[in-house]
Amino acid sequence: MTETYEDYEREYNAYLSRIRSFLAGARSPVTLQECQRLLGEARKCATAMQGLAEVEGNAMKIREASLRLERDLTPLSKEVQRALNERNREELFYQAPDPSSPTNRDMESLISNSEDLLRESQALALETEQIGNATLGQMGRQREQLNSANTNLDATLNVARQAGAILSDMSRKAFRNKLALYVMIGVLIVANFYALIHLFKRK
Repeated sequence: MTETYEDYEREYNAYLSRIRSFLAGARSPVTLQECQRLLGEARKCATAMQGLAEVEGNAMKIREASLRLERDLTPLSKEVQRALNERNREELFYQAPDPSSPTNRDMESLISNSEDLLRESQALALETEQIGNATLGQMGRQREQLNSANTNLDATLNVARQAGAILSDMSRKAFRNKLALYVMIGVLIVANFYALIHLFKRK
C-alpha cells in the first residue's frame, strides 16, 4: 500500500521522539549507534515527504519538509556525532581501575550493602505475603460467620412470620367465638323476655 505524506510524517515524528529519548538517557555506544540508524530512517521519511509535496505541488508542505532537514535532523546529527566522539575519547584514555584503590573498595562495599538490602527486602516481601495470606484467611472466616448469621437471621424471620400467622389465626378464631357467645347471650335474653311476658299474661 502506498504511504501518504501524513504516514511519512507520523513515522518521522516517531523516529525523532525515539532519538531524543535515547539522547536524554544514558548515551551508551549501542544507543548512539541506534540514534544514527534512526536519523537515517528519519532522513528518508523527510525526503519522501518532500517528494510527495512536490508531486502535489503544495508549496507549504515542500517548505516544511525542507525545513525539517535543517531544523531537526542537522542539529540531532551533530549532537549524536559529538556524543560518539566523546565516547571514543573516553575509551581511548580509559584506564583499568586498581583493585586496591579506595574507589574500588567503596564499590565492593556498596555492592555488598546492596546485596544485604536485597536480602532484607526479600525477607520483608515474604513476611508481607504471609501477613496478607493470614489476613485473607481471617476475612474468609469472617465471611463464613456473616453467611451463617444471615442464615440464622432468615430462619428467625421465618419463625417470626409463622408465629405471626398463627397469632392472627388465633385472633380470628377468638373473635368468632366471642361473636357466637354474644349471639347466644342475645338469644337467651330475648327468650327470657318472652318467657316473662308469657308468665304475666297467664296471671
